[in-house]
Amino acid sequence: MIETIRPPQNIRREIIDVPCGDTRLALHVWRPERIKGAVFYFHGLQSHAGWLWEVGPRFADNDIAFFVLDRRGSGISPGPRGEIPEAGTVLDDYAQAAAFVRAMIGDTVPLSLFGHCLGGSFMAALMCHEGFTTSYDAAVFCSSWLGRMHATLDADTRQAIAADRGEQLWDAGLRAADFTDETKYQHFIDHDDLAVRQLTRRSRAVLLDLEQRYLSGGPTTAPVPAATFVSGITDPIVDLEAAQSVFQDLVAGRGALMRFPTDRHYLFYTDVSDDLVDWTSTYTLLQGVNRGV
Repeated sequence: MIETIRPPQNIRREIIDVPCGDTRLALHVWRPERIKGAVFYFHGLQSHAGWLWEVGPRFADNDIAFFVLDRRGSGISPGPRGEIPEAGTVLDDYAQAAAFVRAMIGDTVPLSLFGHCLGGSFMAALMCHEGFTTSYDAAVFCSSWLGRMHATLDADTRQAIAADRGEQLWDAGLRAADFTDETKYQHFIDHDDLAVRQLTRRSRAVLLDLEQRYLSGGPTTAPVPAATFVSGITDPIVDLEAAQSVFQDLVAGRGALMRFPTDRHYLFYTDVSDDLVDWTSTYTLLQGVNRGV
């Protein structure tokens, strides 16, 4: 009998239960044998780490460790679905998870934060959160409508949302066709049992609070060495001009803009996915070069 010898894989996939406050959350990790850089990813409203099943290995192939935390109530993390805990709890969870990642990869490995869609709003609030002390090298906002509620709702409406503690569900109105043109990905989005498509009304108050934290705080508490806003040429969900204006305020006018040739919202489910992975990998590694690592 001839034994087939399989070459060793460069990727180690694992799920780690990370202690965060009074619970443990699922941190999904794709890491290469030799970690040259790392990306910590903030997922959006309906998505979770399972949406990155192709992206994680691609990053690891580039020697970039890829980390995705399922927020409370998202993916396979515990917590009620459609419910976002108060802003301080969410930000403390992210701060603890980011510290865990930094401890895992060591102090010398360049680390980029990457926030997609609503994940960019969580990331922006974390960057202004005094409890976030982990060192990082770059921030990438991808298709993120920063400050959306403040841009589209008048003061009276925002005040009503901030005071609403209702448990009734609010539908975000997300359409798979806005995310991708690919039939297989549309099918996955529409039939994803773990996707969150509705939020309680009191959770909208949390999202408003998160926006207020980075809109009123001015530049981040610790200057970001590098920051880029990434998107398609156009976006069916995001007002790119408005979002980029908030982005530049957040990073004190030092941000770069990068557009890929697509008109869909979720770049990782389009034909620019590989280009985005390679660009983010290179961008991350360059930060290590810039600080002499």
